Amino acid sequence: MELNVIQAFPTYIGRVQLPDSEAMNQGLRSLILAEESEYPSVGRSNIGGWHSRGDFLHRSDVNVAALSSWITWALRRMICLTTGRDNFVGTASISAWATICRAGAYHAPHSHPDSAWSGVYYADAGTENQDRPLGGVLEFLDPRVGAEAVSSPGDLYGEPFRVRPQAGLLVVFPSWLYHWVHPYAGERPRIAISFNAAVEAHAANQPQSSEAIASSVASDIAHKIPGNVGIAGETHEGVLCHAGHEQESQA
Repeated sequence: MELNVIQAFPTYIGRVQLPDSEAMNQGLRSLILAEESEYPSVGRSNIGGWHSRGDFLHRSDVNVAALSSWITWALRRMICLTTGRDNFVGTASISAWATICRAGAYHAPHSHPDSAWSGVYYADAGTENQDRPLGGVLEFLDPRVGAEAVSSPGDLYGEPFRVRPQAGLLVVFPSWLYHWVHPYAGERPRIAISFNAAVEAHAANQPQSSEAIASSVASDIAHKIPGNVGIAGETHEGVLCHAGHEQESQA
């Protein structure tokens, strides 16, 4: 006789290290630093640093268009994997914004209401500070109420899940999942682009497509889904993980 054990409340976090992203990252970095000088920070969860307006994907820039394609690809894969449907068809309305963190800046604990999926892309991870090993690290909090009060073999409950920023790393997670960013302590600015996606499934009687999800962005950017990256979980390039115990991701 065997004990049937299931995972009742999994939380999925997707990660992928984009290939050959150096040129795109350099272009995004220059664009964001230039925009920082044009207007003051739009305060949100960030404490210190700079936060752009939420229309970053509206830029008529080849690097922004490339990043938009990658975001769309990641959302498509996450939705297909979590729904178990390779033929999911729907529309994702995406908003995105850039942030710049300099020494001392951080993001307070928060979630992203009115969205299905959220994520962050690191154009420049900045530099590490050996005296502050968690500086700039993205930390997800265990969403299960009271889980931190439980002590059991294996320490399965109440521990955070941490992601260490790396240039070219794209992370996708459910918008309701509370998270924060440890105070940054590096010398070079850390530059990232965050995004929210509200997803609407198409009616069942509409034609199904293996292309899965068609992205709709206010700027009418035409998203071309990159085809040279494997499905998350099938290759080392894409990873889906269950967040339920502390571990540090370096993609």
